[in-house]
Amino acid sequence: MLTHNTMMVIYSAAPIAIIAILIALFWISRMLCGKNSQASSTVTPQRLIEFSMEELRQATNNFDVDNKNIGFGCYGLVYTGLIGDRIVAIKREWLHLQPRFLDEVSYMSKIQHENLVNLIGYCCEEGNQLLVFEYMVNGSVRDYLGVDSSDFTFKKRISVALDAAKGLLHLHNLDPPVQHKRFRTGKVLLDADLNAKVSDAGMLGLLQDRDLRLLNPRGGLEETIDVYSFGLFLLELITGEKPGLLQSTYEIMQWILLRRSTNTLLDDNMPGTFTSQSLEGYMKITIECLKYPAIDRPKMDVVVTELETIYQNEVISEEQGVALGSELFNITIQ
Repeated sequence: MLTHNTMMVIYSAAPIAIIAILIALFWISRMLCGKNSQASSTVTPQRLIEFSMEELRQATNNFDVDNKNIGFGCYGLVYTGLIGDRIVAIKREWLHLQPRFLDEVSYMSKIQHENLVNLIGYCCEEGNQLLVFEYMVNGSVRDYLGVDSSDFTFKKRISVALDAAKGLLHLHNLDPPVQHKRFRTGKVLLDADLNAKVSDAGMLGLLQDRDLRLLNPRGGLEETIDVYSFGLFLLELITGEKPGLLQSTYEIMQWILLRRSTNTLLDDNMPGTFTSQSLEGYMKITIECLKYPAIDRPKMDVVVTELETIYQNEVISEEQGVALGSELFNITIQ
């Protein structure tokens, strides 16, 4: 049985132990946020807003899962939030706190571009790590393809593809080049006017320890993986169908020709008309992006140039009242 003196010692020590634990948790939180490391202290995110947890709690109604949660990604839960008069998307990491969080956020702040979903700010306190991005009201291309929309015409889809290509080109032109490695229709987001931006750019440092998809079986090294993924994106954009992993030029041609022969190549939800020249050019650059061996795939600057030519062709044809149809389309790939 415990003596009176022993019980007094225990009661006296308990508050001290609790305080010690809280202090330890506080310093662990600071270290995970990079505020206690010499390497991180010299790297402060530029042009970004450092939000407090209280600000983000208010913005998301205390992270209301029912009304504010809009998805779950590799980084964690994604919420919509209202900060001032601006709607934002807030990504909350809650399983894998990163020791180099501020370093990675600083890096992401330096690669902003008009065709990337840009980082607005961050929060790193109370053992939490959150990223605050601009909000894209029309969601992802993958989601929008399922909508019967009168404005998602062939011409508009070319514009979306061109925006996304410019986003990837910006990443590939950085020094050193940056690969997205997770590019797909779900990673291309649309604003109110259906302008497209690539999301999750520059996040490899925060994701590579947990995302097995970064070990990509698609053949090729570095930027050729993104080019291949962009080819799949182009197929899905025009067909409305996920093509899956095509592992040879033969598989690619079989997939396309089968749908061409059954008149199911083009998305039934795609309104309007287009020229056969534009569609043929679109399919040609699509197939070249998917080529094996990977070394034969074009660079993203070539892809951008080709898509710009196709888009301008549609603009001119529209002005001249020329609107042929898909029945004139033939695949002629060298």
